Amino acid sequence: MPLAKASVPHKRKRQRSRVDSEADVSPQPTVKRQKLEHHQRYRTPSSFWDNLSRQWLTRRALREFDRRTVWPATPVPPHRTGKENIDVAKVKRFARQGGPNLGDIRGYQDPKMSVRSFLTMDSSYSSSRKRAKTGRNSDIFSTARKSSAYDPAFKQHLNDHGVYKNNRAQKPSNWANINERLAKPRPSLSPSQFSEGAFETFLQTNEDALTENAVMRKAFPIIAGTADLPSQENLRFGNLKDLTDGSITKAQPDFYDGIRPMELNRQIREQISEYIEPSTKKDAPLLPNFFTEGKGPDGSAPVSELQAMYDGALGARGMHELRLYVDPETPVDNSAYTITSTYHGTSGVLKLYTIHCTPSTNSNRGYEYRMTQLRGWDMTDNLDTFRHGAGALRNARDWAREKREELVTAANGKILNADYSTLSSSTQSFASLSSNRPNHRESETSADELALNNGTDTRPTLRTPVGARTNPSTRISPNQRLKKKPVGVNKRLGTGYRELQKI
Repeated sequence: MPLAKASVPHKRKRQRSRVDSEADVSPQPTVKRQKLEHHQRYRTPSSFWDNLSRQWLTRRALREFDRRTVWPATPVPPHRTGKENIDVAKVKRFARQGGPNLGDIRGYQDPKMSVRSFLTMDSSYSSSRKRAKTGRNSDIFSTARKSSAYDPAFKQHLNDHGVYKNNRAQKPSNWANINERLAKPRPSLSPSQFSEGAFETFLQTNEDALTENAVMRKAFPIIAGTADLPSQENLRFGNLKDLTDGSITKAQPDFYDGIRPMELNRQIREQISEYIEPSTKKDAPLLPNFFTEGKGPDGSAPVSELQAMYDGALGARGMHELRLYVDPETPVDNSAYTITSTYHGTSGVLKLYTIHCTPSTNSNRGYEYRMTQLRGWDMTDNLDTFRHGAGALRNARDWAREKREELVTAANGKILNADYSTLSSSTQSFASLSSNRPNHRESETSADELALNNGTDTRPTLRTPVGARTNPSTRISPNQRLKKKPVGVNKRLGTGYRELQKI
């Protein structure tokens, strides 16, 4: 008996599991559909693919193609009951009153939103069809993942928006001058300051850096030196205006130099903030025009070059906008004011580039940005090569600092000149108003004096009249004028005043 009692719950449990399995008749998603749903939640915006002038055959491009072309699976019809138990009159009356509220049903789409969806582009419509197929809440609100330099189509996207790499045909006009500046020797890298032992330490540090962060924190500072320049590492440029159409990620250079915020007038910062203030952090360096992108042993050199080009284009745009602020009539002089660089930790290759602004041949955009390589060094080759490469990088940082300071001085000077002009004009206006006021100085023959000479008194005043002068060239001092007795008396003061006057 105890065994029989114990077997009953076990049998019921089996029956319950069988009933549950029979009730769950919805088909399970296939592995391919699950992968598609995952990529659907984190996909590149449709505008990125629609605006490319040339489509590259990549995995992300194929996923976008599948997203737009896959049709929803045929839904399984629900099990319907017979109509003998349905009151048709009640159903019609219930439908006339609006029917049931379907807002709590998962995957339900508001009729207003469905009408609006027909007005969107085809890619969005295909996306909504896929969401209807999956019927999952997480698919309805998908997270867009913007394209980055790791996407093979990223370079094509930048080219379509006027940013070009290694354009040797249109080098900046000051390219040779910059190379001469980079070749100058640095006292900090002389044999007495940087010995063979220091070079061996760099080699060991560079070899031990196994990640990109380690390369930029340990190996790269030995190359860059200890200059006291406002700089920042791995800061996202979230405050800058989009360089293209907004479908790519914000730039985040591994290293950049700029100016301190207090060095530039506040009025200028507020006016062109979206071009020169990279971050919403108000203490971050402004007006960046020197950048470095580093990579670790597993990093890709072409990716770092694309990132450096993206960073440099933003810096060149900011420098040009500040030049336009100083002089709105400033032409594009085909000169470089921005330097960008790359360093690969494993190979030890350091490259420096200029990026400059040129007039655009496309009427839809005002300017284009072109990156041109300056020099390249294998920093792990020997001590002399390291000295040349490190000296060039340090000279490039100094050169970029000089360009920033020249431009900032000119911009601040414009504000000071404007304030001085405003102050001068206000002073002149005040002086002109003062000169236009009526002159109340007494003439040599006052009104009181004329009244006494005519035997009449027209002004009820206590002012003492001035007698006629015998010698016009002789001047009477204020003290003498006070001591001199008056020659007449106002009749309206009465006899009492005359008696006092006699005394």
